[in-house]
Amino acid sequence: MEIKFTNTLFYPRKAILKCIMKTFILLFCTSVFSLTSTTILSQDAKISIDQNKVLSIDQVFDLIRTQTQYTFIYQEDMFKNAPKVTLEKGVITANKLLELSLGNNNYEVILTGTNEIIIKKKKQQSVVTGQVKDENGMPLGGVTVLVKGSANGVATDIDGRYSIKASKGEVLKFSYVGMMPVEIPVGDDLIINIVLTVDSESLEEVVLVGYGSQKRSDITGSVTKVNVAEMNKTNPISVDNALVGRASGVHVVTASGAPGSNASIRIRGITSVFGNNEPLYVIDGLPMEIGQGQGNDFYAQNFSSTLSPLSSINPMDIESIDILKDASATAIYGSRGANGVVIITTKKGSYSSVPNISLSSTTSISSFTNDYSMLDANQYHSVVEEAYGNAGATIPNDDELYPFGREVNTNWQEQTDQTAINTNYYLNANGGSLNGSSLYSLSAGVTDQKGVIYGTNYKRNNLRAKLETSLSDKLRVGVNFNYSDSNNKGSNTTFYYQIIKYRPDIPIFEEDGSYANDPANFQSNPYAKVRYPSYVDSKNLILSLFAEYELTKGLQFKSTYSYTKGDNESFRYTPSYDPFELRNNRKGTLNQSNSGYSSRIWDNTLTFSKSFNRHDINTVAGVSFTENSSEYTSIRATDFPDDDVMVTPGAASSLNLTSGGTISGLASYFLRANYNFDNKYYLTFTGRADNSTKFGPKNQWGYFPSGAIAWRISKEKFFNVDFIDDLKLRTSYGKTGSANFSDFQYATFFEAGSYYNNNNGVISNTIPNPDIKWETTDQLDIALDFSMWDRRINGSVGYFNKNTSDQILLRDVILETGGTSQYSNIGDFLNKGFEFQIGVDVIATERFQWTSEFNMTTIKSKVLKLNGGYYRNLIEGESISYFEGYRVAKIFQNQEEIDALNAASPNGVYQSNNTAPGDFMYVDVNNDGYIGGDDRDIIGNAEPDFFGGFNNIFRFGNFEVSALFNYSVGNYLYNSNKKDLLIFSNYNNNYSKEILGAWTSQNPNVDIPRLVSGDPNNNRRDSDFFIEDASFIKLKNLNITYKFNPDILKKLFIQRASVSLSASNVFVITKYSGLDPEVNYNAASNFSQGYDSASYPSVRTFTLGLNLNL
Repeated sequence: MEIKFTNTLFYPRKAILKCIMKTFILLFCTSVFSLTSTTILSQDAKISIDQNKVLSIDQVFDLIRTQTQYTFIYQEDMFKNAPKVTLEKGVITANKLLELSLGNNNYEVILTGTNEIIIKKKKQQSVVTGQVKDENGMPLGGVTVLVKGSANGVATDIDGRYSIKASKGEVLKFSYVGMMPVEIPVGDDLIINIVLTVDSESLEEVVLVGYGSQKRSDITGSVTKVNVAEMNKTNPISVDNALVGRASGVHVVTASGAPGSNASIRIRGITSVFGNNEPLYVIDGLPMEIGQGQGNDFYAQNFSSTLSPLSSINPMDIESIDILKDASATAIYGSRGANGVVIITTKKGSYSSVPNISLSSTTSISSFTNDYSMLDANQYHSVVEEAYGNAGATIPNDDELYPFGREVNTNWQEQTDQTAINTNYYLNANGGSLNGSSLYSLSAGVTDQKGVIYGTNYKRNNLRAKLETSLSDKLRVGVNFNYSDSNNKGSNTTFYYQIIKYRPDIPIFEEDGSYANDPANFQSNPYAKVRYPSYVDSKNLILSLFAEYELTKGLQFKSTYSYTKGDNESFRYTPSYDPFELRNNRKGTLNQSNSGYSSRIWDNTLTFSKSFNRHDINTVAGVSFTENSSEYTSIRATDFPDDDVMVTPGAASSLNLTSGGTISGLASYFLRANYNFDNKYYLTFTGRADNSTKFGPKNQWGYFPSGAIAWRISKEKFFNVDFIDDLKLRTSYGKTGSANFSDFQYATFFEAGSYYNNNNGVISNTIPNPDIKWETTDQLDIALDFSMWDRRINGSVGYFNKNTSDQILLRDVILETGGTSQYSNIGDFLNKGFEFQIGVDVIATERFQWTSEFNMTTIKSKVLKLNGGYYRNLIEGESISYFEGYRVAKIFQNQEEIDALNAASPNGVYQSNNTAPGDFMYVDVNNDGYIGGDDRDIIGNAEPDFFGGFNNIFRFGNFEVSALFNYSVGNYLYNSNKKDLLIFSNYNNNYSKEILGAWTSQNPNVDIPRLVSGDPNNNRRDSDFFIEDASFIKLKNLNITYKFNPDILKKLFIQRASVSLSASNVFVITKYSGLDPEVNYNAASNFSQGYDSASYPSVRTFTLGLNLNL
């Protein structure tokens, strides 16, 4: 099915892009290739010399004046003692003649608009040297030393020393981030040493908010700034996984430890049932969503893991990450702000005329943090035979039960595991002009991450360029380019599950060299399967251009055009020797899909700021147009002539093709107004109106206002607490929206393939709802920000209440509509909780520093109303992430216990006719005398009571050590591995060695039920036996860095160098019996949270890194 539009809300389209690109290239080139002082005259101006002659410079100027329209203005007698100019007969350009006359470059030449040439004698310059230090006498490297009013400048070296040419009377300006600038006139003393003092105002942390930035002290909303420098010390492959434990209110869940795998991020809980709950990512001002471009179920299922915008960003390119959480901060993004917003800014150029070059190289070794202890072949045979005996069944003969005999013993984990060696290389060059008129940053990165399971590998190449330049005092333009391509081979979350369950008495190869397989369950052996061709290729392009113009003092206009393009190819081939292929008489099956998405965004903003008396006003207003489109083609081909060469769709005997696409638009108007009185009272209003084509004509508009107030208590006269530097109370309330679900839910979808009366036709596959509208989230926030003891302690504590109404759920409809259910806005959900974050400079001496950061979050969700709607097992009044099942009372020890319960049951059977000693006894929750569906109960909750992170940084001498712990307390996991590995059902798969301790009459005091073929009591049914406390504390990252002595590096022409050793997933403390309490089978699913089904396990990685700054 394909939907096409001839027009959407995105009006400018390609013409605007071409116009902006041409204009930008022209303006940028004119700013770079400017004219020199010796080529100021027209190239057409030529001077005729009638004979060889020797003239004074004054006479040369008279010669030029008489043959051109140029006139000269200069001080009388300036050239009195200047050497004369020898001229030869002929024709010479005026420029060349001027160069001959003023060749010693001691003169400044200016051409006016009236063809007047003004000539001034340059001031005599001397070399000024000196050293710049801070208040503690420590040298400051990187201080900008600029001759005021000129582009002449240098930067101090690592010892704070500088050397610059300047004339007497000129002023040197010394500036450094976080320090008060100093201006010193040049006199007779040519050695000028400077001491810079801390500027507390400029040191104040700046955070990014939607379409702008604010000082931390002026923020009225909930915004957390991530310590990017600390994050990158862990050498992360992706940004999402690196955010674990670094911000309050942010829960990061990993579905897999596979190479290139993405994490799922939830900010303050789940807000939508069917929609995407990932936050909105704003990368260099460009809003991007996880799964951007998805328009149908097939696309979402096959490519959601490849469409994370974070996969195209090298973490080493990131300069800052700010996480917006409350309605005041996110409302400016309107319909995309309900899940929170993560603002990422990449590195830009530096105020240095000399390029700053940094190189980073890391090599890592990865291995499993843990593995399952599985039965060997002898143990497996023993368990199988005992299970058949307990079932009273005849044990099949060896040829049927053990087709490869009793001597084969294969450890499939050993055959498919490997120690993975990973590499990562990064190069960045940045610089610009000292006055900031032009800035540039160029970078490239290469990542090669091998998996610990054979055949899995992730490779990524990144290329980025960021350029800015001022074309005048009022106009500034810039371009941001980012390209990445990646290849992900073999990564499948079910790989490991298949490996551990495969029978140990199957060999790798048959006697003829072909792969051996289990003939009973039609599964290829793991050694063969990890070698099946499978990959996903992704290419992503991000291009944005901006122009910013100062209309008048305090009023700026900015226009930004952004274009995003992504292409993905998925390839999976099942060869002809696969057992399932053989069973179905197929000669190989190819599943290949190609998909693409694109996004165009045009933002225009007006920003006004003004300060007067004790009032401070800052306002931003704007309009934004967005167009998103996606398309896909899927091919399923079978029966190939060859498994190795001819695996192309055209070579297949049977071919099935499906394709489709979708397009949507969003037009938006937004406003944010901040008012600050006396740095004491703050008021913020934010509003956005969105018009989306996802909804029907009646509901396309959504309105999302918010308001916030803050009171800096510490500024009040009555507040006199010496150790408290800053104390601010803030509260906000507002609305945000969500439209993160499939397009056009209001419309009827049709599909081909129906057959009636010997004719092909189309039928409707949905029941439309023209009244479907935005999901809306109302959020209340109350918080207290504090800073104490000379800002050595900084933190925040807050409460939030997040109520999402008009949730889209399914509801029953009458059969006459042609279906049974319909999507409608009928659900209400609640997420509420507390956040706490604190940073402490525990010890701050010259020789030793210790900084500690801690955060904690509690979130409780509840289904408030369903209004007749349903989805899986949602229950009003309960959590969104609960588990439902039976409660195990104990294991039956004898037949008398079973008979007594059967006798008391009104049905004559308490549990099952096949229940026997050694089976689970379940609790009769409703006390009706027997076990039935009504005895299912809520048996656990995947939501933790609280979670967070704890980071410590130690610096002593040239060493730095950091250790990040993350933790979760009170959450439960459904360990479905126990169902398959501890409870016997049949002989088609292997089991954990723990099953050797299953119940027998001689071994009664255990919790594993008896071994019995077929599981007649259904001990595998959902029950609290599989629910485990998954609370944990994990040393997530440990890093040791050594910084080399600058004096040694200077001799090697290196500014800075460091070597580091880091480890991830070092150890975990938990009661959980699975491999890792932090891995979730399907992290992206809204209602599969807390399920462990032996997905690709997490890995422990040791990394050696080298960083150089040239």
